[in-house]
Amino acid sequence: MIILKSPIDELAELNLEAKARRASHSISADEIQEERIRYLTDETRIKAVTVCFSDLEGRLHMLDYDKKFLLNSVDNSTFDGSSIRGFALQSASDLRLSVDWEAFYWLPADIWGPGKVLVFADVREDDGSPYVADMRSRCGRSAGFCGRRLAGDYRIA
Repeated sequence: MIILKSPIDELAELNLEAKARRASHSISADEIQEERIRYLTDETRIKAVTVCFSDLEGRLHMLDYDKKFLLNSVDNSTFDGSSIRGFALQSASDLRLSVDWEAFYWLPADIWGPGKVLVFADVREDDGSPYVADMRSRCGRSAGFCGRRLAGDYRIA
């Protein structure tokens, strides 16, 4: 059982174990998603999930979601993109976040507060297609394209 006020070295160990599992390709992205959602559902000490994404200029944005709200809207998490620099077009007002469950991190309580985890997300259009100004998603698609041509494992966080 994970103690959310664990020392940083214990949290680092949890994060490194998760990273090793991803790198070994011993578990699919769908299995990781199922595992993380089950973990969040069962873990009563986690109250919030910080969802991160980047804008057109590469700045990191963080939105705090109530855990229950995020889990109930995992396939339909929307935000007002028109308030984000680089997403300022009115047509970007209703954007969606597609949580990347592989990019899931346990956070130290003394810095972030108790009961929080962090995930990264890709920004999607209303129809679910990748949003053109989401640099993380664009880099991920490019790395995937290059990865098919070059040996290696590419992760965008």
